[in-house]
Amino acid sequence: MATNNVERFPYNIFPPEKKDEGTIYTARFSSLVDLYNYLKSEPDINKAIFYEERSITRDFEFAGKPYDEAVEDLLKDYDPEYQEFLELQKGIDSAHLRNTHAYKTVKTVAGGHLNIPDYCAGAPLCYETEEKIKIPKFIRCHATLSYFYDTSKNQIFNRTVIITNVLKALEKAGYNLELNTFALSEKYGEYSYIVVNIKKYGKFLDIGSLYKVFGRREFLRRILFRVRETQDFTKGAWSNSYGSSCDKATCQRILSLGKNDIFFSTPIEMGILGDSLEEDFKNALKFLKIENLVNTQTLSEEFNKSLVRIKGNNN
Repeated sequence: MATNNVERFPYNIFPPEKKDEGTIYTARFSSLVDLYNYLKSEPDINKAIFYEERSITRDFEFAGKPYDEAVEDLLKDYDPEYQEFLELQKGIDSAHLRNTHAYKTVKTVAGGHLNIPDYCAGAPLCYETEEKIKIPKFIRCHATLSYFYDTSKNQIFNRTVIITNVLKALEKAGYNLELNTFALSEKYGEYSYIVVNIKKYGKFLDIGSLYKVFGRREFLRRILFRVRETQDFTKGAWSNSYGSSCDKATCQRILSLGKNDIFFSTPIEMGILGDSLEEDFKNALKFLKIENLVNTQTLSEEFNKSLVRIKGNNN
């Protein structure tokens, strides 16, 4: 039996969309506050499929804090692990990024160098100088909020640090970022597509929101699992695994993402294994292929220096 969530929450839950690949069930939230309000409004649960609400029943080792605490944490600022995260995301502060400026020649009355032909012709503007001009550059980034069942806490944390450092590097290089944060999972031709907007277009990154959605395992395994429990799937297999996380190629195909957009995939696809943050950062840069946008060698070197500094401070 279908829920009434499409009618109750028309700005969050949308009617199923039929595509060649299957049926897309979309949930969209304009902010963490919007997501919080939705969950606190007690949307209907698709009990025909989710007879056990695993967003609540799964243990701490797998899913993190209990569901009720995870919901309240959407709006809270304090988290002891957040301080460690803040230290580790400072790695690119002194990185030498690519020069992103262009120049144009401007004629002036004085200053710069003399243009001989203009001077001989008696032109009043016979000097030339170079002025720096800023060219607006836009980069569209996509980041999946889901990952595979056996992804460890270390993999989740390391990926969060890496994503934040790369996004900050792009901003420092002068790029205006559009960040699309979503979870796309599939089961037998049914797709759960959940969008949670944490960065407004034209605004700088909110580091706290990045940490909340990427760094806490309960965000996927409590919060997003709860959203899935309110979607109108018809395949009973959803009750066992809550869907399989889609890889980069599948996300690009289903969501029609640009081939040149930056895509932050699941930890394992990005080569993030959770054993060494240094190695994970290097593997992630290879996966992202952004050498044409920022100096990835310098990025990696500066990040490694920050790790050495932090280890030294902790000894």
